[in-house]
Amino acid sequence: MNGYQHYQLAEALMTQATHTQRNSLNGMDVPTVSDEQAHRLSAQAQVHATLALAAATADVTRFQRDLYNGNGEPAPQTVARKRSAAVKSASIADDFLGGAA
Repeated sequence: MNGYQHYQLAEALMTQATHTQRNSLNGMDVPTVSDEQAHRLSAQAQVHATLALAAATADVTRFQRDLYNGNGEPAPQTVARKRSAAVKSASIADDFLGGAA
């Protein structure tokens, strides 16, 4: 399932959990599922909504990476990580060479 499908399922489950029907005797809306079923459906909907959010986040990260790769540039996080590693390596080398002298 992709994020959009998780979102659609979450909406469908919540619609099912909160669906009501008009009572012909008193004209009041009455739930079509029991409280226990409504709680179970709501919990399932929450899980699918969370999965939809996670998938959307992953899609954005993948889109950003593909965009930079398509333009022949490294993603900003990669550049920052490499720069940080280079600074750390240089610092370690300076400490080593300074200590050996």
